[in-house]
Amino acid sequence: MNKVDILIISNQYDYTTDYVCIELSRRNTNYLRLNRDSFTNYQIKFNVNLGELYITCSGNNYLIDDSLKSVYYRAPTHFRETFIKKHTSEQQLYNSQWMSFVRNLTFFESAKWMNNPLNTFKAENKLLQLKYASSLGFQIPETIVANDISNLDLKPGSQLAVKALDTALFTIGQKEAFFYTNIVESDEIIKYNAKSIPLVYQNNLHPKIDYRVTVAGEDIYCAKILNKGNGIIGDWRKQKYKLDFIDCNLPLDVKTKCFDLTSKFKLHFGGIDLIESKDGFYFIEINPTGEWAWLVDAADHKVYKSIAGFLI
Repeated sequence: MNKVDILIISNQYDYTTDYVCIELSRRNTNYLRLNRDSFTNYQIKFNVNLGELYITCSGNNYLIDDSLKSVYYRAPTHFRETFIKKHTSEQQLYNSQWMSFVRNLTFFESAKWMNNPLNTFKAENKLLQLKYASSLGFQIPETIVANDISNLDLKPGSQLAVKALDTALFTIGQKEAFFYTNIVESDEIIKYNAKSIPLVYQNNLHPKIDYRVTVAGEDIYCAKILNKGNGIIGDWRKQKYKLDFIDCNLPLDVKTKCFDLTSKFKLHFGGIDLIESKDGFYFIEINPTGEWAWLVDAADHKVYKSIAGFLI
């Protein structure tokens, strides 16, 4: 029976997690990786009275109990694809019940979590993010959430940044689609008044420089995002692999606020998007399960070392 010191919760195609597992193996640690899309390949028995979780995986037997040191939780707080129409009722039930099982691993309260799903759930709320960031001294964009823009003070010829209130993943035909932030003219907003759903409307900060900040344990990494030396118009994620990610240092007060924000949400990891405009830095959002793997090569950000160090 192998006793588990470090538990990894991810999925089998997540190469971000691969970086961490390779580093943990290099440091000769005793870890177990559970992939959410492979649960049917495991045999699981959780004796709640004894506080012991037994797992058989690839012919090996593992035990998780209150001696578990840490957990790396690379998952959103719910499967957003659960209710996509292409899924059968059985698939929806499978997703919901296994996700509940994963959340219930918070039973192991004495372990250090990066990040605890209860804290992740709270931190995924964008409006609360803005509230907390503002309370810590960050500037935030002027923000309105509405399902009818008739009450917005739209000036002719003006532009707003329009984004989804939650991560929006959906399918168009056989292809997956994602709702990026879009810079939209006021007359177009009026023409296509989206009354059926609430959307986030923010003032368009331009010109701007985007920054991606990654907090991992006690370490912080920052990349300035440029296109041939210039800032990007709109959402940089639309052209992510054509851009330059330049390692840089943040002003001390901005760095402190990033740490303070993750601390306020009781997070040990956060991918934070900032904008530098003519009147300083603005907070845009924090993702408690944010991506960082591309920054390993793009900006020489060895985030996996910080995560492994935290878990150990």
